[in-house]
Amino acid sequence: MSQILSDRSAAVSAALAHIERDRHFNAWSHLDREGALSAAKESTAWLAAGQAPRALEGELIAIKANIAVRGWPYDGGLPVRRGIFADEDAAVITRLRAAGAILLGQTCMDAGALGAEGRSTDGPIRNPRRPTHSAGGSSGGSAAAVAAGHVDFALGTDTIGSVRIPAAYCGVSSLKPSASRISLAGVLPLHEHFDHVGPITARAQQLETLWRVLADDSLSDPASLSEPWRGLRIGFVSDAAALRTTSAVLHHYECGLQRLRTLGAQLESVAIVPLDPGKVRRAIFALCERAIWLQHRQSLQLEPQKYSPVLTAMLHYGGSLSDSKVATLMTQIKDFAHQLQARMQGLQALVMPTSPGQAFDFEGPTPLDNADLTAIATAAGLPAASVPLPTGDHLPVGLQIVAPMGEDSFACRLAAAFEIGAR
Repeated sequence: MSQILSDRSAAVSAALAHIERDRHFNAWSHLDREGALSAAKESTAWLAAGQAPRALEGELIAIKANIAVRGWPYDGGLPVRRGIFADEDAAVITRLRAAGAILLGQTCMDAGALGAEGRSTDGPIRNPRRPTHSAGGSSGGSAAAVAAGHVDFALGTDTIGSVRIPAAYCGVSSLKPSASRISLAGVLPLHEHFDHVGPITARAQQLETLWRVLADDSLSDPASLSEPWRGLRIGFVSDAAALRTTSAVLHHYECGLQRLRTLGAQLESVAIVPLDPGKVRRAIFALCERAIWLQHRQSLQLEPQKYSPVLTAMLHYGGSLSDSKVATLMTQIKDFAHQLQARMQGLQALVMPTSPGQAFDFEGPTPLDNADLTAIATAAGLPAASVPLPTGDHLPVGLQIVAPMGEDSFACRLAAAFEIGAR
């Protein structure tokens, strides 16, 4: 038992030392050494008592700053909430603890989760693959912590693409689950209709394990599929170039499609441009601006100095939207979802790049369209996994796998099979 305890405690200490060396990444906002060491001891005692290992026994995990962990800061990256601490755990945290996970600390994020840039109020969240570049947002800290090797598992939240874009930028894997599949209790809201808690993992093979814990889906069959891509009808977005997708992303995407053919998938062309995903992304973002304005309008008036100029402008825009405009935007999103479902009829999945571009240099312009492709699954409420495409020493690129509603586990398994086949 002493050796097991030593190993687990040593893992916590080693991770904390690693994080200290990587402080320049700005991935972490709060570390809980005492809590993590206590959880390591509890995990050891569990095993010493002869209990079977739980799903995440002794695994270190990072938590995004908008998810409540009892006794931890609970500010969602917002200066106006600094000094607020969570009184109780979010539902997903309760599930992580029950699965034997060790909660190591909290990760940096874009303020209020309203953004995909990877810029926290404490500075840019740097990409471990290239520290001059963005780790993506708003779950950039979680993706950076995994990519840097601090942890293998992290939680993020995804409203328009906030676990998928950071995963693609950092070369790790993630899942935006089906709508309403994972509890949002104890998660600071952005827009309740589009918010999701999602796993970020070092390897795609780990996604399903973490997803099952978060979704409390231990009763369904966890067995791996045999050659899961073989014979499947898979749609692929054939007009990605018309969505301002960069030549580098297109090159790696084409290589990924060829890999799917090699794995036995039957690829079928799907045109997305006529649906105007950029327009639906702007519609969802506007609704988020409206929702966060409703939450913060009083504190914005009382303490305007605690809101950045960028966030202030977003809030004011949200406040300018009339009820009729909000209804129109919701109708646009529903129409888009209906048309997408029609295009996916008879397909087992739809694949596309995760983002039109790669991680951007903080010294250069910030792309405005990096969530155009992730907005597709968001609008339809469908599960979508992001898995790295092989890029060698170049900046990472993600392949996004969108599955039918409720097929979250299937999306995870396809991502894992692609990861194995792409090695």
